[in-house]
Amino acid sequence: MDQLGEDLKQAREAAGVSLREMETRTKISVVALEALERNDFSRLPGGIFGRSFVRAYAVEVGMDPEQTVSRFIAALEQSEREAAERRAARRPEITQDDRQFLERQKRALILLRMAILVVVIAVVALITWRVRVMLQRPAETTTEAEVPAAPVLLPPAPADPVVPPVETTAEAQAETMNLELDFTADCWVEMSVDGGKPVARLYRAGEQQRVEVTREVLLDVGSAGAVRLTIDGRPGRPLGSAGARVRTRITRDNAATFLAEGSAP
Repeated sequence: MDQLGEDLKQAREAAGVSLREMETRTKISVVALEALERNDFSRLPGGIFGRSFVRAYAVEVGMDPEQTVSRFIAALEQSEREAAERRAARRPEITQDDRQFLERQKRALILLRMAILVVVIAVVALITWRVRVMLQRPAETTTEAEVPAAPVLLPPAPADPVVPPVETTAEAQAETMNLELDFTADCWVEMSVDGGKPVARLYRAGEQQRVEVTREVLLDVGSAGAVRLTIDGRPGRPLGSAGARVRTRITRDNAATFLAEGSAP
């Protein structure tokens, strides 16, 4: 490498000029002058300012300014090339194993992104399905209430045995019996009057059902405790407990057994 800085220093010392005096003459700081004399061009300003510093220095120590500037430019380019080579030497070499590792990392990242995308799609689909089910549930509930699938509101308990039929007299067949059912809670009831087709429905709390019976009435009650029975205006005894399923048969001959104590004729 060109020893430009050493030549400038020798010329300055031969001229008997100190660094402080050179700073005063050239308006270049002592730090920049020392860097120039050490060939440490990285401490000098770039471009035209660095060449101006060298030219001013050469003029003050009696050296050819144009030749000195040309040597400075060549030395600066060589210094920059050497610095680039040093940086390249410090840069780690990428081996084949390193490339394979990077490829595996890229593939793993792609697979991870695809897995995340699948999970997001699945979550969105699940949420959409749940919302759709929640929106459809009221309509399904209404349909089930209008067309009951089972004649009981609650899971039925073992039913009471059906009272065996009792032959009715001609006088009893000629008379009618007024039966009234008052519901204190929601309850399924299936009813057949005088051998007619059974009719089942859900009665809501507060509803009443009145029927006229000539021979018999067959009752299948889903929650016996939810029904208050009245026969010909006289209160009847409870048919059973709440939630208990009861099936029974009421006729003119056995009606007295369904009346509450004190209300029998």
